[in-house]
Amino acid sequence: MRNTLLENAFRFAHEGIVITDEHQKIVDINEATQHITGYSRSELIGSNPKFLSAESQNKILNQTILQSLHRNGFWQGEVSNKRKDGSHYIARLSVKRIHAFNKLFYLVHLSDVTADRKYRAILSDLILNRNSHQILNKNQLENDFGQMSSMADQNNEKLVVAFMDLDEFKTINDIHGKAVADNLLDQVPNRVKTVLAETDCIVRYGGDEFVLIIGGIKNDAIASQTIQRVLSTIASPFIVNEVPMMITASIGYTLYPDDKGSLDTLIRHADQCMYKAKLDGKSTLFAYDPGEEEQITERNQQLREIATAIQEDQFVLFFQPKVTLSTGHIFGFEALIRWQHPEKGLLTPDRFIDQVYDTELEVSLGQWVIQKAIKQLSQWQQAGHKYQLSINLTAYHLSTSDFFDWLQFQIKQYPELDTSRFQIEILESNRLSDLSLINNVVEFCKSEFGITTALDDFGTGYSSLTHIRVLPVDVVKVDQSFVRRMLTEPEDCKIVEGVIALAQSFNIQVIAEGVESIAHGEVLLAMGCNQAQGYALARPMPIEQLMTFLSAYQPFSQWCAQSGLLKNHKQARLSLFYFYLKHWIHQLQERLFAEPEIKTEWPITQLADSHCGIWLEKARYHHYLDNTTLDQISHYHQYIFHSGNDLLASYLAGDIHASRAGYNALETTFKTTLAELHSLIRRMSE
Repeated sequence: MRNTLLENAFRFAHEGIVITDEHQKIVDINEATQHITGYSRSELIGSNPKFLSAESQNKILNQTILQSLHRNGFWQGEVSNKRKDGSHYIARLSVKRIHAFNKLFYLVHLSDVTADRKYRAILSDLILNRNSHQILNKNQLENDFGQMSSMADQNNEKLVVAFMDLDEFKTINDIHGKAVADNLLDQVPNRVKTVLAETDCIVRYGGDEFVLIIGGIKNDAIASQTIQRVLSTIASPFIVNEVPMMITASIGYTLYPDDKGSLDTLIRHADQCMYKAKLDGKSTLFAYDPGEEEQITERNQQLREIATAIQEDQFVLFFQPKVTLSTGHIFGFEALIRWQHPEKGLLTPDRFIDQVYDTELEVSLGQWVIQKAIKQLSQWQQAGHKYQLSINLTAYHLSTSDFFDWLQFQIKQYPELDTSRFQIEILESNRLSDLSLINNVVEFCKSEFGITTALDDFGTGYSSLTHIRVLPVDVVKVDQSFVRRMLTEPEDCKIVEGVIALAQSFNIQVIAEGVESIAHGEVLLAMGCNQAQGYALARPMPIEQLMTFLSAYQPFSQWCAQSGLLKNHKQARLSLFYFYLKHWIHQLQERLFAEPEIKTEWPITQLADSHCGIWLEKARYHHYLDNTTLDQISHYHQYIFHSGNDLLASYLAGDIHASRAGYNALETTFKTTLAELHSLIRRMSE
């Protein structure tokens, strides 16, 4: 008999408490459980606690919980739940095995953490993404769309969801500089609002792209007229620093509720139409037609072709090597699907993969990849190779109810297979909505088969920090778009460095995708990233070419020479500056000696905005090195930077011959300066 104090603690606790017997039948609950779940006491006593997880999770969740309880008598995690009224919420569960009165019981604690998780998701993105205003803008779009769509439904009206891109904006950025370009971008929303209603919405979506949500639309003609007014007002001169600047825009748009779907879907449709507007000559608009029979027919035909291709084994796997940079050792490969189309030739995934999303073919294609990958891995192991092999699977596929049973059956076909060398890559995106379910999938794969998991395209998702914190992944892969641009775009470089540091703080392995040059690998090593894949090493290739490649492969000596950097933080940090400066000089040389009509990346001409300038500011703030050394390094930087800018000014003035002669005269000095820096780095190990 519980005493009064314990009785009250049980009864009035804010956290739900459930007690089940050894057969998992509920024997007692408290009032908070009724409040959280919506079920009454009479409905729950004597029942099985199925209300603790959505039906799609039951099998996975029960397997995970039972394994954990069997091993250590305890389990905790988050699950997606449904209340009695059908509404969804996120719950934090802890389950403990207890013995009392010579019997076995299970004590369950239940907390509703829905609001907290939504807040953390927003906060996580703000922490990771330096462009935090973009995250806030996306949240604003969601909120405004929810309110405006409800109003449109009530008034039997339509909404315009438009995607606007400024034409040739890069030219303004190149000619006038980033500060002027940003000033112009800041003026765009206020300019557009002058021709919209007060309740309409325009936000910057990224770069020079904007999303508009316009209400009070009675018909298609009014929608077109409204968008035309936006185009007209953009075409009027902007005044920046008392200088008039002309610019135009291209706009694609769609109409809700004619076009049904989530806001992401509507924006994607509008974005597609914006590109069609650009193809039509820019400074124009293009409307999405959800009723186009031709599109529907074409997609259905593509799906039929893909289904046939799976049956007839028209798909093939290509393999891209992964390398340990500091040793040159190729430790594994990513398997990438290709379609050997009988009429169109070899097709990459961008030509067909979007068509299968959210269809049964998404699972069928994933199963084909698993079967071929496991077979290839088995063949390598039989030949004595210890390669790792990773494949890409979607969250949708991983969430299917028979995923585990099917995977287990495939693995049993290869009794000698070491599945610890098999890895699943999950794309980080807004499709990773049910983190609790994916979490259980990842845990089950690891506990049952030793299969590791990587979070792919990390840094591009809506809740990057939430994903890395909640999902028990072994690896994060830095998205290749950031890595490719890191040497020319300091903001992308900051993101790459931030992702590497974030992964390391969680003790998670990090791999960089999109490594396209020796310089990429040098900078990544200095940042602390020692694994990579990309065109610098090899493009994806079929198995026959792969074996030829491996027989002739030689590691890059430039990367192997940096093997000690990962152990000496001061060396690594100064090496980062060295490689930034070295690459800036390389860009300068490329620009000066390229023919004027050939497009090459211009080196950054603003001292403080350059990679080296940003590094120096951070180094002084964090006291990476003593002030005397930093002053010396800063002197090197300023000398090379100002000398290079003088050459660029001469080049831009049309005196190309003089600028090239000037570079040739300074080249020895540049090399000497770099050599002195390199010598300083070497001395730090003594």
